[in-house]
Amino acid sequence: MLVSFDRDLRRWVADFVGAESEGAAVDAWVTHVLGRIVDQVAEVREDAALQGVVRDACDAHWRSFLANLGQPEQTFHLVHEARDVPHVVAQHGYPMPVIFQIYTAGEQAVWEFITAAVKEATASGVAEAAALVHFWTRSSMWFDRSVEQSVTLYQEEVERIRQGDAARRLEVVRAVLAGTAVDPREISAGLGGHPVSAYQTAVLLHTDDDTRIADLPQAAQSLTAALGLRQPLVVHPGGRDLWAWITSSEAPDLTRLVDCADWLSGRRILAAIGAPAPGVDGFCSSHGEALATQRLVLAAERPAPLTFFTDVELMTLIGDGEAMRRYVHRTLGRLAAPDEQAERLRATLRALLSTGSVDAAARHLLVHKNTVRYRVERAEELMGRRLGEYATAVDVALRCHAAFMTVPVARGSADPAAT
Repeated sequence: MLVSFDRDLRRWVADFVGAESEGAAVDAWVTHVLGRIVDQVAEVREDAALQGVVRDACDAHWRSFLANLGQPEQTFHLVHEARDVPHVVAQHGYPMPVIFQIYTAGEQAVWEFITAAVKEATASGVAEAAALVHFWTRSSMWFDRSVEQSVTLYQEEVERIRQGDAARRLEVVRAVLAGTAVDPREISAGLGGHPVSAYQTAVLLHTDDDTRIADLPQAAQSLTAALGLRQPLVVHPGGRDLWAWITSSEAPDLTRLVDCADWLSGRRILAAIGAPAPGVDGFCSSHGEALATQRLVLAAERPAPLTFFTDVELMTLIGDGEAMRRYVHRTLGRLAAPDEQAERLRATLRALLSTGSVDAAARHLLVHKNTVRYRVERAEELMGRRLGEYATAVDVALRCHAAFMTVPVARGSADPAAT
């Protein structure tokens, strides 16, 4: 009985494959399945190019499936025409769920067709359950493998497109920074519509942790969102760095970025922020300022997670990190020592230089004005120079030291004479 049934099923499947492989039958089947997909998937319905690719895939899928249906063991390979579907979906900017929607609608149409065909088969002595199990086993595996491979192809194509776009954007950015690209409309087109005529705030992001490189784009997005703005221009120059430009209709309030410092610190990301400026010139100048700021940050003993060019502009004029260190030590002498006593004296000088008077500095530091005078005298002894004669030089050196050379020191080691 079992042998007779198996023989009957194989014979019926062979007859079914032969009949359905005829050109007219295949065309009718493709029309039926494509119609269901068009009804359920708006992207296929409205995109003539995608619809043509899906039609070809339906035809090739069905012919390959029929050829395999009567074989003792099922084999599978994604037909060439079907490989075009995820490629076109990605190239036209559609999300991945479109692929699932296409195959879901196609599978529904296939099962309607197969169910009707099996009902006719029972009149030929073939058990309906056995025929359905045969079709179900073969078609389920076919659809599952098709979707699985299509998703992989889609992801690969999206990444290929992303890398291609990223490479083109970086090429345009380098041309703008080099001064060989100057027309705002051409630049905007080359940068995917980035409005270079508006205000530009350059952001340079860096991490020393390879596992955090993937966080750099999110950092750019977070800084942009903190300003209440959207979609920065982002390019990857290579290594552990990312360049970004935030565009706005007017100069943004960069103090709103301070709240991002902890987030950046937790991910070991350093951000250098250029000053906002309009147009192509601003695009270049803000980036140059961010670069100068980053050089100082990376040379610092304790780099801050967020540094603004406007806070270190004077220090960037000194030069590189080693030149800055030599300048600080030459100007401050023993006052540059990394201990708590020297730091207290430096803080007193900074207060005096920023407030402009001993009385105001004393109020700022919450000490007696005679204490301020004593500390200034002690600082002058360590520097080997009078503050009044070198106020500007000392001010710059103190700023450099505070921003880039100060390191934490052990408490409780204060020298009473320093107070």
